[in-house]
Amino acid sequence: MSKKEGEKHSIKNESILEVTRAEQYKTVEELFERSHKNSVYYTLLVLSTFIITAGLLLNNAVILIGGMLVAPVMTPILVIALGFAVGDMDAVKSVLKLLFQSFVLLIVSSFFLALIFGVPENMSVFENSMRTAVLYFIVATSSGVVATFAWIRREVKEVLPGVAMAVSLVPPLGLIGVWLAAFNWTAAQFYLYVFLFNFIGIFVGSLLVFTLLKFHRIERKVHQESEEAKQLND
Repeated sequence: MSKKEGEKHSIKNESILEVTRAEQYKTVEELFERSHKNSVYYTLLVLSTFIITAGLLLNNAVILIGGMLVAPVMTPILVIALGFAVGDMDAVKSVLKLLFQSFVLLIVSSFFLALIFGVPENMSVFENSMRTAVLYFIVATSSGVVATFAWIRREVKEVLPGVAMAVSLVPPLGLIGVWLAAFNWTAAQFYLYVFLFNFIGIFVGSLLVFTLLKFHRIERKVHQESEEAKQLND
């Protein structure tokens, strides 16, 4: 067996739960790099809000998917899961503050866009039931698992756009703003629940992966990156 064939054979037999220290370090660095306040983050956030809200008001799924691909809010949730996995609450607090600001900006922006352009009379509301909520949670948890693996295992990183389309994080926030503009409190409340189920699902799925891949072993590296991110976010 040649050396090249041996390497291929080794890759094929590698367990999905095996991860090198170098992969762990690179994952932590990249996640924190993509989860702090800067002009790029806020530009993508605002643009994704406009695109998604326009897609909702036009009832256009293609536009909606485009906005979901632009939105940068999933990465900070993975950082929160990482912080819990290693016991670094400073990382959690720093990113939670950023996410809260982001979510408020999303809701307010969609609210004013809906006030300006109006809410279509034929705009649909998903089935408001426990069945719907549970299905959203299953999708979000699975997406959290896949997204975290994609950040860690570089060979599957191409699945990230698919994950962004599968999980509904920003659209429910946009719909909260839209239905508030239409004074439909029941629909706004429902989409708040949808968003919370998605948020918790992504967090749980990501936390499971970080725990299984033993990221607690690089707690010092996570703490170092969180301290640097905290300085940038303050």
